Amino acid sequence: MLLNDPVTLLLVIIPFGLMTTLMLCLSYVGTSHHRAPLHWWIAGDLVLAAYRAVDLFQPGIVSSEYSWLGILAPQTAFIANTAGLLLAIGCHTLALHHLADQPRNRQWCLRMLLAPVLLYGIGASVLLHNEYMLSWFFLFCVITIGMQFYMTWPLRKRFRGAWALLTGHVALLIFHGHSTITLTLEPPPPLSFDEPDMFSLPALAMDFMVSFLFTLSFALMLQEQLRQQVVQLSITDTLTGALNRRGAVSTILQDRRQNGPQRYPLSVAMIDLDNFKLINDQHGHAAGDAALQLFASTVTRLVRKDDIFVRWGGEEFLLVFPGTDIVQAQGFMARLREALTLHSPTPSLPFPIGFSAGLAQTLSMDSREDFEALLRSVDKALYRAKRIRGRVEVVEAVDL
Repeated sequence: MLLNDPVTLLLVIIPFGLMTTLMLCLSYVGTSHHRAPLHWWIAGDLVLAAYRAVDLFQPGIVSSEYSWLGILAPQTAFIANTAGLLLAIGCHTLALHHLADQPRNRQWCLRMLLAPVLLYGIGASVLLHNEYMLSWFFLFCVITIGMQFYMTWPLRKRFRGAWALLTGHVALLIFHGHSTITLTLEPPPPLSFDEPDMFSLPALAMDFMVSFLFTLSFALMLQEQLRQQVVQLSITDTLTGALNRRGAVSTILQDRRQNGPQRYPLSVAMIDLDNFKLINDQHGHAAGDAALQLFASTVTRLVRKDDIFVRWGGEEFLLVFPGTDIVQAQGFMARLREALTLHSPTPSLPFPIGFSAGLAQTLSMDSREDFEALLRSVDKALYRAKRIRGRVEVVEAVDL
């Protein structure tokens, strides 16, 4: 079969698009309804599968029985073909942007996607018969791939697959950057467009190889994200969003190993909601769950990025404050109590929320046993605070 036979082209291009789409669908069975990264990448793959097929719509490419397909002049097909490549790169860039969980509105995404394509199309229409047409195209390849590199760079810390994408970006930036400079300094004759232009077999093979490797790297990143989500679910309390007890110990000890002495002094607070059993008995478990969620959301709003918030069990919570002395921790507890008093009663939560807490400070924690000993002393201080309720008791010598 000939390369310019439309049946051959469809057999090559369409299966490639379907293959990459199917691979992505099979590679990512997420734990939420957020599918934006997957959807944008599939859109980019489908555009890549279609952008070469634009050449089929030039008169004279297909046999006479398919002559009705020849609706695009060679220069129109060229602009549509190159703009399609830039559009596909833009779709993949937005997929990486959404994978990084960077909140942006829809208007920003559309500008990111369409602005380079539209700007390129306007310039290409002006330079179409100019000797700098190809350098204009390669310049926009550098711009769009550079934007994708910028989106991928932060992901290297979370996903190993990002390194494969970054390696490909560097190779493409070198190639297209060199081409831009060469074609600008020594411009070739203007493109004639006097006959239909078809891509070569090496160009087709290179497109497929690069696209497949990029899609495979992205699929690996999606799988890594899925594993991270599963791990996060295993160490997170589903009702409050705080860490659970299993996740807390490993997180605290890992934080100590990674950050060392600069985390000290370290303060720990064990918190117990007051009258929680009475709340469940008088208002029902739904009200109890609402109280836990309100308390957790209030704490989450007040804590710093490095603080560790744990649902220790039932109505008990643990707070770990790295680089915080006992006075600063007491100040936080006062702010937390004040924030809870600002809650206005609602039908689902018609009562105020109070708490008692035990509080301790340490200047070193060398092992898991040290952490457990610290928790035992904090628990004793909490027990003293619960006798009266609404108090914060600091660990004393008798608790150690």
